[in-house]
Amino acid sequence: MVKELNTKKLFKMPLRALYDVADQMATKLQWLHSTGVQESNPEKYKRLCLELYHISQVIEEKEKLKENKKYKY
Repeated sequence: MVKELNTKKLFKMPLRALYDVADQMATKLQWLHSTGVQESNPEKYKRLCLELYHISQVIEEKEKLKENKKYKY
């Protein structure tokens, strides 16, 4: 069963879980690259790259929010 994650669900996840998802996606992306999928199926490769980039943006945003809360008072 594949778990579908949208932006709203990603923002609700704790940072540690987001790091784990990003690590898994990066590992899969690295494997696809090593097997040559970026040449045989560039759409799949590009989509995974963009999804990983999106997760990295969510992580950065959550880290900024966490820092702002820390130094707010």
